Amino acid sequence: MNLANATLRTERLELRPWAEQDIDAITAACQDPEIQRYVPVPAPYSRDDAETYVREVVPKGREAGTDIIFGAFVADTGLPVASIGMHRIKDLDAPAGGVGEIGYWAAPATRGQGYMTEAAREVCRWAFDDLGLARIEWLAIAGNEASWRVVEKLGFVREGTLRSHSIHRGVRHDIWIGSLLRTEAKLG
Repeated sequence: MNLANATLRTERLELRPWAEQDIDAITAACQDPEIQRYVPVPAPYSRDDAETYVREVVPKGREAGTDIIFGAFVADTGLPVASIGMHRIKDLDAPAGGVGEIGYWAAPATRGQGYMTEAAREVCRWAFDDLGLARIEWLAIAGNEASWRVVEKLGFVREGTLRSHSIHRGVRHDIWIGSLLRTEAKLG
């Protein structure tokens, strides 16, 4: 599946592929200690890291059909507010539907305004309706309450804790896992 040109819109946001003009905004956002604490981005984060993200990571995942990452921007101002994607997309040809994992970070200056939930709702709706996913998973380092609040508002069910599941910054962490099934989604 070629996802190279997929874009989405909500009432307040445009979700589109990250582009060259966004590199400085990504670099600035990824200096945030909370992003570095919970998201597997390089630390310290450099402009070169943002260039690699925009020029290699995002397009390769879209071309492969396994990962689609959107930049989320305020529609009328172009202000970047978040990065959000559907990752590890698989089983799209299965009669019972595919599976993907939602992942995101929010720019520090735009937190608390509902943008992340709005973007996540649209990505999940798109993943169910357009991609044909049957299940969307959410994984986060245990304790990331802000991330949980976003998906909880969408109806995700926290399924449990995967003990010592992932390595982040050289340390093993417990991971919370949750999911939303197409049969129970009420995304509008």
